Amino acid sequence: MEPIYWNCIIAHGITAFSYFGIPIVIGVFFAKTKATIPSKFWLAFFLSGGFVLFCGFHHFLAIFEPHSAVSLLHLGVLDLMAFISLSALLYLMPTAYQILEAIARHQEDTRELQRSQQIQRLFLDQGPFGAYIKDEQSRVLYYNQELQARFSVDSQEWLGKTDSEYLPDPEEGRRVMENDQVVLKTLRPLKLIEEVKIPGNDQPCYWLSFKFPFSDGATGACRIGGISIDITESIEAQRSLTDLNRQLEEKTLKLEAKKQELIYLSDMADMLYCCESEDEVYQVVALTCSKLFPNMSGCIYIIANSKNYVQMNSFWGDERTSKEIFSACDCWALRRGKSNLLLPHNSGLICNHLIEPINGTHLCVPLFGQGEVIGILHIYALKEISPEEQQITEIIARTLAIALNNLSIKQRLAYDNLRDGMTQLFNQSYLQTITEQRLAEAERSGQPVSVIFLDIDNFKSYNSHYGHLTANIVLQGLAQLLLKSIRSFDIACRWGGEEFVIVMPNMTLENLRKRVEQLRIDVEQMQVKDGDRILEGITASFGIAVSESGITVKDFLNRANQAMLEAKRTGKNRVMEYVNTYPIINS
Repeated sequence: MEPIYWNCIIAHGITAFSYFGIPIVIGVFFAKTKATIPSKFWLAFFLSGGFVLFCGFHHFLAIFEPHSAVSLLHLGVLDLMAFISLSALLYLMPTAYQILEAIARHQEDTRELQRSQQIQRLFLDQGPFGAYIKDEQSRVLYYNQELQARFSVDSQEWLGKTDSEYLPDPEEGRRVMENDQVVLKTLRPLKLIEEVKIPGNDQPCYWLSFKFPFSDGATGACRIGGISIDITESIEAQRSLTDLNRQLEEKTLKLEAKKQELIYLSDMADMLYCCESEDEVYQVVALTCSKLFPNMSGCIYIIANSKNYVQMNSFWGDERTSKEIFSACDCWALRRGKSNLLLPHNSGLICNHLIEPINGTHLCVPLFGQGEVIGILHIYALKEISPEEQQITEIIARTLAIALNNLSIKQRLAYDNLRDGMTQLFNQSYLQTITEQRLAEAERSGQPVSVIFLDIDNFKSYNSHYGHLTANIVLQGLAQLLLKSIRSFDIACRWGGEEFVIVMPNMTLENLRKRVEQLRIDVEQMQVKDGDRILEGITASFGIAVSESGITVKDFLNRANQAMLEAKRTGKNRVMEYVNTYPIINS
């Protein structure tokens, strides 16, 4: 029985060693791998460990039990269990190590995941943007600290609520939820700008939002993630830039309009400088006003020479709102010598020259020439006339008055330069110029031009007898007779001393002879008075010539002069005709 006894002792010892070795090996492995047991497995771990230790302790005590008879079957089962326990221990040693390593890697991954999640949470909570997560019904599942701070709410206040429930404006909330549904339906990210009002702030905020769908890994449900960046400052800056651009465009348009106005005014000044008559002046001003004031009407009035009435000289626009002729006292601008503005609803002084019913805006600006009022510039508009338009009207009025004054001076100087000072007939310089022009016209039209050269007979004796002053009266009387005897388009001039020349276009030779003969008779019968005294009559010698193709002014006048000298030589007081260089007496 001795071998059987020791066999039992060895079997129980090996089994006890195996049971005690399992927790020792696991503890060593946990110590080496620094693995920890998840809290939810602690109870099962302690229970399993307690059971293993209890079984080992049971076999350990069986070594010291008193000897008892043991059957061969019992002994065989005992030996088999010992062998199996030892084999399991030896087999579990590397496997347990692998399990513990896997547990350690899992725990390390878990810690890394927790650190990553913590960093992500810190990023979302502390980032300068709003972050949130919603479910399929747009109910808030998460929102970060930025949204909490912006809307002054705690971390739990919005959970489970929709945007229309917590935003101040339910309509804004509805629009936000519609955008969420677009993301859920298309399952695609959405980028948009959302306008949201924050409590306590009347001005809306603008958020650049990025919304995207994702699946909850734990439940598989569809979620909506979103990040919103406050771009209110950028929007306001963009609006400010837009306003600045708009203001710049408006100023640019105003500058262009001012530039165009200056161009019109400059062109008007240039054209007025070149005007040769008052009608041309009025046409230029009317054209300029129609360009500067396309939606207005107006007219120019000039006071008559008699000073008894004012007459319209030019008009532009679609509507005539003032009388054509009126008394100077009917216009407040003429009375006061300063502009008169009548605004809509008859706010201002009403001029009596306006036609009833009176509406719109009327502006009368006086025209000053040489220190006195010579007329007015009248402007009419349906709307109010701006101060800038009033200023332009006054500039036009001043320019118009200066142009009329300069034209008057120009015409007076031209008259003085072209006329003989004593007889007021054209002078020799003008005669040569106009004769050259008439010859050119005759060359084109094929109609002849005739010229009459006359000289007072014995005028030196007449001058010696009566004196220069009385002789001048005779010259003036003869000049008046010549003006009465010729046509309106004929040209009479004083050649010098007692010599006169008359140029007659489109005159046949036969008619010329009759007219000159009659003129000779009229001169012979002319009575000249010096006060109450009747002066001695005078006679004149006449020479006539008719133009030919290609003849020069000098030759043309020389022919008439030669004919006149022939009349002098052959007896005076007669008419001589220049024909083929042979003078023929025509009595």
